[in-house]
Amino acid sequence: MFAYVDEYGNISDSPPLKKYEFKEEDLLRPEVEDEYNFGKVSYYNDQGHYGFIRDNLSRQTVYFNDNLVGFVLKIDQKVKYKYRSSKQGNQVSEVILEP
Repeated sequence: MFAYVDEYGNISDSPPLKKYEFKEEDLLRPEVEDEYNFGKVSYYNDQGHYGFIRDNLSRQTVYFNDNLVGFVLKIDQKVKYKYRSSKQGNQVSEVILEP
C-alpha cells in the first residue's frame, strides 16, 4: 500500500490529482541577520592585555584580548559584540564600541 500526502498535509491512498508547483520563494533560504550581543567590559588586565565582557541579558562572560579586538578596551565600556565558541570557552570575534 502506498500513502500519498496532498498539499495540505492530508494522507490518502490515492495520488493527488494535480502536481504541486513549487514557488520560487519556497526554494529560497531565509536571510539570517547577524545578531549582536550587548554588554559591558567587566574585567581588564593591563599586564596580560585580556579581559571579559559581561552580557547584559544573560550575564555570561566572554573572553577577549587586544589582538582579537584590535584596540584597547577599558572597564565599564559599553560594547556591541559577536562571539564564537572555542575549546577554552566563548571568545569575541567582533567588537564595536557603543556611544
